[in-house]
Amino acid sequence: MVSTDSRPSPSPPGPGKRGLPAGRAAAWLALLAAAAVGRQLLLRSVERAAFNTCPDLAVTPEQMGAPSVSLKFASEDRTLHGCFVQATALDAPALCVFHGNSECLSDWAPVQALLHAAGISSFVFDYSGYGSSTGRPTVRNLRADAKTAYAHFRAATPRAARHYVLGYSLGSGILLDVLHRLQPAPVGAVIGAGFSSARAAAVATGRVPGWMAWMLPDPWDNAARVCRLRMPLMLLHSRIDATIPYSHAQQLARVARCANRLITFEDLPHDAATNPDWLAAFWAPVIPYLRSDQLEEPPASA
Repeated sequence: MVSTDSRPSPSPPGPGKRGLPAGRAAAWLALLAAAAVGRQLLLRSVERAAFNTCPDLAVTPEQMGAPSVSLKFASEDRTLHGCFVQATALDAPALCVFHGNSECLSDWAPVQALLHAAGISSFVFDYSGYGSSTGRPTVRNLRADAKTAYAHFRAATPRAARHYVLGYSLGSGILLDVLHRLQPAPVGAVIGAGFSSARAAAVATGRVPGWMAWMLPDPWDNAARVCRLRMPLMLLHSRIDATIPYSHAQQLARVARCANRLITFEDLPHDAATNPDWLAAFWAPVIPYLRSDQLEEPPASA
């Protein structure tokens, strides 16, 4: 006798039965949401620790023999302070500076005097919370600050033969974050003591342990932005930089597809651009580039 099983054949799983069980899917979604919130909280924590603001000491290029103009302008609901030094010739090349951490206008006054003597106009400004500028430094605020400051730089130098931008240390991230949006575009960029990414810089400066770096959002991925850069780029870095390792500059030079030149200093400190003992050495290769628009070192005269 042959028995038959009268139970119905199992039907294929419907749309609601495929994939992860509902409980497991909900757990994964909750985990992902918690990770996203955790990354933002970590970013805010690092932001609070990363920005070292300082008061302005009211040192001006005027005190060093370079006529200067103090500026105040709005960046959203904040007031930024800047300093402009016009070279003797109105059509002189002009440089907009995005300065480093723990710096303000006073630190750059000797540099602006030096550039003025070299026939170069300069514009320096303090980010939100730095110097006498109001507000709080955040990635978002500094992005807005950079764009509005550049607009004021262009307005102050309508007859300049060429416009350049320089990002120093922290300023390298702030500048490269907005460089592709700046209009009219500058003809060249200079990065001094820059980092390859904010994430790598946070590890290098000890603000985040290496094992936690993957959790940190990377709003200033300088290497990725340099890779897409199309204007000439000068990089300057010291082998003994104790804040941002020289390897960061090497990485930026490796990924750059634009015309570029890496200037390597053997014994300059991280703050060489503004340090009275070292600023002449730092600016020695930069000034000829700004004056000539020739990125490569000119051949020695016979």
